[in-house]
Amino acid sequence: MLEFFRRHRHAFLYTLTFIIIVSFAMWGGWRKSGGDFGRGAKLTDTAVTVYGKDYTVADLQRAQRSVQFAQYYLQDYELLSALMSLSASRGMGGGGMDTLTNLFVLRHLMEQNGIRVSDAEARAALEKLPALQNNGKFDVSRAQSLEANASAMGFDGEALLGIMKDTVGVRKLQDIVSKSYEASPLSAEKQYASSYQTFKGSKIVFETETFKKAATVTDDEVKKYYDENKDSYKTEEKRAVSYVFFENPKDLDKKPLEERQKAQSEVVKRVNAFNDLTVKDKKSFADAAKQTKEKVESVPAFTQAEPPAALKNESAVVEQIFARAKDAKAEAVEGNNGWYVFDVTKIEEPKQQTLDEVKTKIKDVLLGQKADEARTKAVNEARLALADGLKAGKKIEDLVKDKKLTLQALPDIDTANPPQEEPNGFIIAKEAAKTGVGAISHAVDFDKGTMLIYVSAKELRKRPDAAELRKSQGTNLSSQERRSLFQAWFKKQQESARVVIAKVG
Repeated sequence: MLEFFRRHRHAFLYTLTFIIIVSFAMWGGWRKSGGDFGRGAKLTDTAVTVYGKDYTVADLQRAQRSVQFAQYYLQDYELLSALMSLSASRGMGGGGMDTLTNLFVLRHLMEQNGIRVSDAEARAALEKLPALQNNGKFDVSRAQSLEANASAMGFDGEALLGIMKDTVGVRKLQDIVSKSYEASPLSAEKQYASSYQTFKGSKIVFETETFKKAATVTDDEVKKYYDENKDSYKTEEKRAVSYVFFENPKDLDKKPLEERQKAQSEVVKRVNAFNDLTVKDKKSFADAAKQTKEKVESVPAFTQAEPPAALKNESAVVEQIFARAKDAKAEAVEGNNGWYVFDVTKIEEPKQQTLDEVKTKIKDVLLGQKADEARTKAVNEARLALADGLKAGKKIEDLVKDKKLTLQALPDIDTANPPQEEPNGFIIAKEAAKTGVGAISHAVDFDKGTMLIYVSAKELRKRPDAAELRKSQGTNLSSQERRSLFQAWFKKQQESARVVIAKVG
């Protein structure tokens, strides 16, 4: 149990229950990602079978909430990252049902390999999480709030420790499988040389704007494009709303704990009261506002791309305004600075735009398309001619002159730390690292067009931190290989897990 969380627990925090509604996009489709769980599904129905053991819909929901809580409240991304990477390594995409099934498989494998995580180990890991740290030390007040949030989601102290036991257990399982692996010194040295070499070279730039100026578009082409894409040229939908804003208390970090909790509690109670009237009692927005005496704000019709000043920085709220069904009941939506309950008062449906209204826009699209095609053709032809010429022993200067291209000298570029004054230095360095000396690179796209990089020389220069960097490269390479080994091992175990996803409801 987490006694150290409970010493000064304040009762008001339990009013957070209604706020903690977990609905994250990556989990929203777990019911559809393999199983067929209809509305008639019961919590006691079997959802999935792993190693011959049945897990119910309730088990699946509990596992989902555990992983979500670890990620969003504990800021513990280690477990979710491991689960998703195991899914992705098997081409499963890393979300939904497959990710949750991985957790059941891992728990079985931990038990099979004799891995037991004690309460003390889990508690120690919990105290080290970023969510419970303040200036590098465990913060009791953060822990108190965390436990209250956990209780609101149905987790007691033992369940909270269970979440950390999964994280620590997976860590131990990974160690058993792959901890002994060390990258070879030769591989580490190659990695270091590739990451920290300095190269000399030049670039040949093909700017889109140059090709755009040379392109022409006729009226017939504009009309043809409009006729073929007419449905995409409509005005944007507009919506007008009335809303009540429940602002979060300000300067909470400057107030004592009791005062801070009281201020938060008052806001929660107001949101609860309004939300209960519109959702539970099915009252209209106007009646709920009148009964609670909350201030109603109204904004005229606006597009999702151009919200009014009052909602300009509330992208999540604006998204919900345009996602809500016309006759849906008003529900609380969390914004950056508080909670909103809104009522959509008017919807202006998209209208067809005429050719004259969008002629300039279409012409610009067609000019862009023609410029891209011409640029791509020019780059491909130039690269082929330069590569063939270099292989034949010709000089780069003579080749670019013959092709009427411009060779722009580059400063010496350190692959790991490209000079900031060189535009697109990072992508240039990345491509140059893959290009041999005396060779021309593949096409490199950037915001204004495409370029080719010519590498004239590479060298590994001395640096004072070389020993430390070499060690770091070896450590990173070992970690990558261990991760790959564990993924390969897990894939074999997954095959023998005999996973069967049920169809219920």
